[in-house]
Amino acid sequence: MVSEDLIDELGAIEAIYPECFNRLNDALIDLKVPQHEEYTIRISFPELYPKSEPPHILQVRSTNINDDNQYLENLFNEVLEYVYNKEAVCIFDFLTELDGILFVEEDQSSNLPQGVAEPVKIDHFEGWTISDPVIDRQSTFIAFVRKVDNEDELYEKLNTLRSEKKIAKATHNMVAFRIRNQNGTRLSDCDDDGETAAGGRLLHLLTLMDVWNCIVVVSRWYGGIHLGPDRFKHINSTAREAIIAAGLYEEPTNKSSKKKKK
Repeated sequence: MVSEDLIDELGAIEAIYPECFNRLNDALIDLKVPQHEEYTIRISFPELYPKSEPPHILQVRSTNINDDNQYLENLFNEVLEYVYNKEAVCIFDFLTELDGILFVEEDQSSNLPQGVAEPVKIDHFEGWTISDPVIDRQSTFIAFVRKVDNEDELYEKLNTLRSEKKIAKATHNMVAFRIRNQNGTRLSDCDDDGETAAGGRLLHLLTLMDVWNCIVVVSRWYGGIHLGPDRFKHINSTAREAIIAAGLYEEPTNKSSKKKKK
């Protein structure tokens, strides 16, 4: 019997990386590494995942004839062991960690002719705090938050994030930001990106939380089922989670205590 956590996790991965995902059965998948699709990993999920047992890598295949599949399997297992924590799903963290490691591996094995420059590797998510995915009726919501100090930095970072392949494939990328410049001027704006009123709600959230010099992007991958007002709940909850995780807002700790009458 697979857990609800696993069902949600696989649903989110399939929504975000449909071209990389192949579900063989409820607890067995073939997964190409996003941005490194030459590598395919067969992963099985035990009944005790994620509570107390990690996923199992059964096989790693590479289309590069010079790759040592056994070396890759040992490497990927080390990464999986590093990212797994009991009670928590880990495949998104696993893929993120693999991406960085495989870029390093490629750089180390690169043999370009003399005088040919190395291609520039861009980490589209550098500096962004990312919420846990929320999956509801096959739609997936993920929020991205970062600190920005001026309008130029804001648009530079936003354009870099939007150029990432899976973000570009999202049905909606809703945006809100508030900037307070050193000269005292203030700037705020939002973008629904086709999800009516969603950007305004995100901006309202930033205003209520009194967060400045912050941009929040919530990506939604539509699953084919209308969610009605519930979609706004997911947009706000993922955004709030990422804002707090980024350290841009602290929950109030002072609670008024009522004196007992004698």
